[in-house]
Amino acid sequence: MDQMVGTPVHLRQILRNIVREPVKTLVPPWNWKAAAFAAAVRGAVFFSTNLQAGRGEATKALVVEAVFAFVTGGLIGAISQQLRNAEPLWATAAVVWIGLPGVMLLAQSGVHRLAHTPHLSGGLVLSFFVSAVSAAFSWYAMRHGAMLGGF
Repeated sequence: MDQMVGTPVHLRQILRNIVREPVKTLVPPWNWKAAAFAAAVRGAVFFSTNLQAGRGEATKALVVEAVFAFVTGGLIGAISQQLRNAEPLWATAAVVWIGLPGVMLLAQSGVHRLAHTPHLSGGLVLSFFVSAVSAAFSWYAMRHGAMLGGF
């Protein structure tokens, strides 16, 4: 369940709710703002890191990443929204800043390997850092009642 602003809940309980009821906890707050931002920024990262392989390959990498980032960016935004009042704060920060971008990086690597993206490592490294910074900013804003998603 989405928690009220200011009501602290233990991180473990929120993560348990997300795993037990992913549709109920993640679909309503799916964050289109985070999704659009992730698609634009991370798509540009993969385009620029693959330009040396040619415009066609760079464009393919951009499209693959934009679609992937749109889905995962909205999902990470929804998870961050669920975690906005989680305690302890340090553990929640670690999940948002490192855990979520790290899991996304593993899936992203698989997607780009399937798509045969030529220059993968540079895009993955930059994308991880962009994801970590944007997840931290979004989570901070959500803790203060801004950038909340939902239908």
